[in-house]
Amino acid sequence: MLFGSITMHRHGTRGTSILEAVATLGFVGVAVLGFSMNSVSLARANKVADSTTAATALAQQKIEELRNLPLGAAQLSTGSYTDASNPLAASGAAGRTFTRAWTVSAKDQPRSGLKTLTVTVAWTDSRAHTARLAAFVRCSRVPCP
Repeated sequence: MLFGSITMHRHGTRGTSILEAVATLGFVGVAVLGFSMNSVSLARANKVADSTTAATALAQQKIEELRNLPLGAAQLSTGSYTDASNPLAASGAAGRTFTRAWTVSAKDQPRSGLKTLTVTVAWTDSRAHTARLAAFVRCSRVPCP
């Protein structure tokens, strides 16, 4: 009788069913897909940040160049201008991604003796972007000629 009371079927031990394994694999697959999509978004945001930094540096470079001209220089005449070497690389060399344009305001803008310089740098990756900086320069005479 003692031998007859021991059975080969154990109650309380369970294995993993195929349904549980497929569900687990599906969950892991969705998680990995989410992480990969997140890394693509982060890479794209990083690229836009790099381009924005480069565009801002190109705009700042042009503002400094114009502000260092002598008072009354022809390049500070009222009007709109573009770089002859457009498009530009991030270094300012010709032939890449960025286009740079600037305007010099009319005389005495925003007040007597000043002109406003506005530099705009534009580029396109997955969409169009612009970076714009403005600064003031003194006129050669007050009020501006």
